[in-house]
Amino acid sequence: AIFDGYPYVLSGEKERKKERGRDPSTNPPQRQEKTPSRTPHRESSPWIKMEDPVLSQLAYWFSQPSFKVMEETPRLALFRIGLLAVAMMIVGRNSWWLVLTLFAFYRIMRTDFAQRARKTIKRDITGLFLLIRVKREIKKRLNANRPMHEIWLERVREHPLKEAAVEIETGRRMNYRELNELMNKYANYFSAQGYKHGDVVALFMENNIDFFALWLGLSKIGVVSAFINSNLKLEPLGHSINVSKCKSVITTSTLLPTLEKAKTQGLIDKDLKAYVNNGDVEGAENLEKCIDGSSEKEPAKCPEVDFQSVLCYIYTSGTTGNPKPAVIKHFRYYWMAMGAAEAFGIKHEDRVYITMPVYHSAAGILGVGSTITRGTTIVIRKKFSASNFWKDAVTHGCTCSQYIGELCRYLLAQKPTPEEKQHKIRMMWGNGLRGEIWPEFTSRFGIERVGELYGSTEGNSNIVNIDNHVGSCGFFPIYPFISALYPVRLVRIDEETGQLIRDKNGLAVPCRPGETGEMIGLIKNKDVLLRFEGYVDKGDTAKKIYRDVIQKGDQVFASGDILHWDELGYLYFKDRRGDTFRWKGENVSTTEVEGILQPLKSIIDCTVYGVEIGKHEGRAGMAALHLNEGCDVKELLTEAANRFTSNLASYAIPVFIRICNEVEKTGTYKLKKTDMQKAGFDLTKLNNDPIYFFNSADKKYVELTADLQRQIDSGEYTRI
Repeated sequence: AIFDGYPYVLSGEKERKKERGRDPSTNPPQRQEKTPSRTPHRESSPWIKMEDPVLSQLAYWFSQPSFKVMEETPRLALFRIGLLAVAMMIVGRNSWWLVLTLFAFYRIMRTDFAQRARKTIKRDITGLFLLIRVKREIKKRLNANRPMHEIWLERVREHPLKEAAVEIETGRRMNYRELNELMNKYANYFSAQGYKHGDVVALFMENNIDFFALWLGLSKIGVVSAFINSNLKLEPLGHSINVSKCKSVITTSTLLPTLEKAKTQGLIDKDLKAYVNNGDVEGAENLEKCIDGSSEKEPAKCPEVDFQSVLCYIYTSGTTGNPKPAVIKHFRYYWMAMGAAEAFGIKHEDRVYITMPVYHSAAGILGVGSTITRGTTIVIRKKFSASNFWKDAVTHGCTCSQYIGELCRYLLAQKPTPEEKQHKIRMMWGNGLRGEIWPEFTSRFGIERVGELYGSTEGNSNIVNIDNHVGSCGFFPIYPFISALYPVRLVRIDEETGQLIRDKNGLAVPCRPGETGEMIGLIKNKDVLLRFEGYVDKGDTAKKIYRDVIQKGDQVFASGDILHWDELGYLYFKDRRGDTFRWKGENVSTTEVEGILQPLKSIIDCTVYGVEIGKHEGRAGMAALHLNEGCDVKELLTEAANRFTSNLASYAIPVFIRICNEVEKTGTYKLKKTDMQKAGFDLTKLNNDPIYFFNSADKKYVELTADLQRQIDSGEYTRI
């Protein structure tokens, strides 16, 4: 096939080239109609009958479309063969090997694979060396077996007087020595109170220096910190605190009323001890006063804590119900923070602007962790402010920052200011920056580098965009044999059921370039980069594992995320699978939202799903309701709005409510949401069903009109 490939050329080569010319981040090629019995290309290849496994694997690689010649006709093939024959007649027989070698090289360089390899070789080599550096550093740290707080002390000894952290709202500043002394005071106080290795303390706080000082200080005595989402209320809040089995909770004076309300309703043990980080308030102890007399010296070393011990719990909204605490061990925190710093070139002199919530892994690990891995300075704002973003960056000399797609859109919506050109931010990293606004964002604000990445707090399938390729969240090297070094890949799923498509042998069907599928990561417990530690609840952990996927007996992490893989190996995030969707940078559990509506007797059935809105990232929540005949819709909407605002974080409140006159159900009597999801909030596709929009200012639902739909679609209406 290499020497004379035209019999093997795909008849649709020209069409494939047209597909490659499109931007898959905005308009991915249409997938072919799938059937559950569809088998992978490997089985249809006539080459694969070889018995030698090595030759068989090589044959499989070379039989892929990527290795077909780019263009071929019988005339060209005959001309080429004639040219080869003439060359062999001109040279002596002893030189035939050279002619054949050169000819083979020429034919290989004419393949589609070679043409693509020429475009991606720099990226792939850079990625390979990045992976080697990360693995080498992790191996060194595993051998040293020192926990995160001891690695932190390396930075303290290197530059004790360097500024470590700044709070924008309060003006509070601390250098590395001062911050470490605060950590020691927390550690010594809680040690004196009887806290020991394995105990858990919940941190229910907004962004501040104390959040960082508390979890790293507590780790010095072996106490695990549970990072609680500060937006949670009532049942989700109670669940998050209870499932961590914490001995106490540390909060702030502004969040204490939310905590007390959950206690009053019996959702949290009323005897659970509570602290506030500062201020005298009823119902909690003033932690600032508690540590006033504590020693600033290093606490006694906890011998049970090492690099593979549990450091903290970070909550993630999974496929069912309430947030689940993912287990973050010291080595995982380190490699996530160090890997991001390596990938995006974060240096010790950088000043990192943090506006995203530190209870999430993005800011809590990748942002704050840069102080531990690189010795940076972090500049913390309590909550993101679009109007103050560039002012803060200029005032505090920030050089790096983080984003989610929504944040970038908010910044672009602001009127131009002098500060957006005066700042020193050279690099921003995060996830969710859409290809449509990427060029405008970087050109308007002068951002030299965007570090788009993909990953999950608990998962082992993480990828990064290391070459600024617009719209992409990472890549797979186009060389098939490199996948053995980092076995993360896409597999085909059934769009209707969300289940894996398996071949006749029961194995998953791998995606090829140009296809869309679910991201998975092979679980290998001997490789810390490929481990899956899972959640506190082992039942939740089991739900995120597929078995018999690549080969019989294996286990892989099921991300639940759908990505598109283009011909050059770039990957583009498309959607979430299952019972969650992403909105405003947060995962929303449909089961949790549906549960809020369950007590309403006027609702026969309800289903919650995400719908796309114009250029907004993610999906906005929509609840489709089937009501009892004669129900007072106005009264129902008022009650639903009250229940949502009282029980849910703002991002989880459904933006739309659709009242279904007729419903189609599955065999298990559930509402079919696929067609409803496709219709979205388009009034022309709703079968005359009335639909209502949540007015966040008035906290009530109003009827969606054609004009309001147009404003939302066009982006004129921004209060979503």
